[in-house]
Amino acid sequence: MRKKNFTGHPDARRPKGNPLAWINLLLLSIIVLACNYIGCREYARTDLSEQESYSISERTLNVLSSDRIRKRETPIHIIFAFQRTATGYARMYSLLEEYVRHGNGKIVVECFDPLRDPNRARQISQIYGVDFDQNLCVVDARADNTKPLRAFEENRSERKHVRIRPGASFMKYEVLPDESKRIVALMMDEVLCSAITEAVEGEMRRMCVVEGKGGVSRDDQTLLETLGLITGSLNIQLSWVNLSEVEMLPENTEGLIIISPQTDFTEGEMRVVREFWEREGRNAIYVALDPTNTNLPMLYRFLREQGIRPNADRVLLRNRKRAYYDISAVMPKGLNCTKAFWNNTTQVDGQSMSLTLEHGDENMAAIRKLTTYPLLMSTNEYYGETSRDLDPIFNPQEDLEGPLCLQAAVTRGSNNSPNNLSTLIVTGNIDMLTRENARKEQTDYLRSIWAWMVHRPEYAGKSANQDLTLKIDLNRHTRSAVEHITLIIMPVLTLLIALGIWNARRH
Repeated sequence: MRKKNFTGHPDARRPKGNPLAWINLLLLSIIVLACNYIGCREYARTDLSEQESYSISERTLNVLSSDRIRKRETPIHIIFAFQRTATGYARMYSLLEEYVRHGNGKIVVECFDPLRDPNRARQISQIYGVDFDQNLCVVDARADNTKPLRAFEENRSERKHVRIRPGASFMKYEVLPDESKRIVALMMDEVLCSAITEAVEGEMRRMCVVEGKGGVSRDDQTLLETLGLITGSLNIQLSWVNLSEVEMLPENTEGLIIISPQTDFTEGEMRVVREFWEREGRNAIYVALDPTNTNLPMLYRFLREQGIRPNADRVLLRNRKRAYYDISAVMPKGLNCTKAFWNNTTQVDGQSMSLTLEHGDENMAAIRKLTTYPLLMSTNEYYGETSRDLDPIFNPQEDLEGPLCLQAAVTRGSNNSPNNLSTLIVTGNIDMLTRENARKEQTDYLRSIWAWMVHRPEYAGKSANQDLTLKIDLNRHTRSAVEHITLIIMPVLTLLIALGIWNARRH
């Protein structure tokens, strides 16, 4: 029987319109348009790098949102004259975009390559009197940044609001064994933030460093390296003072720094210190004590009167056959300016002396409005060794049990009147002030404390990650163990394995 091909109904081949598809297409168009509109109006930028390498620091954000910047009538002009082939150029350019975004119209950035745009380089050279033999960054906080700077000015009214930073200052270098240098970190955020503050304020504040007592001098400023970076970022100028040659500190002095005194103060010198401490206004004193020198009765008496008693001991780790000075310390709760560091831990290198916070007369302390705060505490594994034995052993009857205070603060006055609040910081460790021993978290922590001392709360907080290379912090004992493993154990183990294989193949 012959089959007939079935072709179906003729209307079945015609496509039928689906109204739901048109509705979905319309809704999709509305969503796309809405997303584009919201994206144009509400801009958000996220740093997805693990260490947030393309974000500015919390401290810089506070500075850009401060009244000094926000209430300006004219914006700050930043001229970034760098070659595009410079190391870290892409990262620096990204950070400049963050300055503009968080500056709320008060930061204007101009980037150009002096080699590719010689005409603009010539104009900048005529305005600021600079030569483009290297990369430069100019921060101009003048009302009119198109006027050229005059070579001679009586009061430097224009030049004091301009800061010029060479490109080399934006980098941190490490000296290699062959005496060559390698770039290990980008310092742009810190350097640029400091330059903005200096240009906006113009005049620098003044702090005095005590000389003539040992520890630091004009020829040896090793212990002032870290403090110099911190005070420089706060627009503070350090000057030397010999207390035996003056009757009182100048009126424009905002702080007194005493670093590692080796000889005690006289009654006349202590009279100058007391007059400054009890002076009306906001005054600050920073004292760093050397644990190896405890024969300072006049200075210790002054500190005890304020509520801090140096214990003249050595903070050591228990249950060790020899002295172990590296300390695991905690940044406790207390001052609001250090809130970002509460309960953070750090490693303190070098010898430390513990401090006891106590007032001999609580009623007198209340009358004088003295308040003490611990700033750095050791863990329970450490104790205060009062003897100078080479093989120290913990003795509960003589030694001090942990946790111990390594750094403390005292305020004189009321926190409700910050313009009339004197602050005193005492630390029992001087190795933290050297650049090779100062860790990043310690420098940020100390900068936050100093910002509180000089009434600059916007400078508190952590700095941005600036490392361009991976760095692992190891204490001296861990480094020694790593060296023994890599230089002795691993070669010997390799030799033994090779001898074993050779012996097996020989037989």
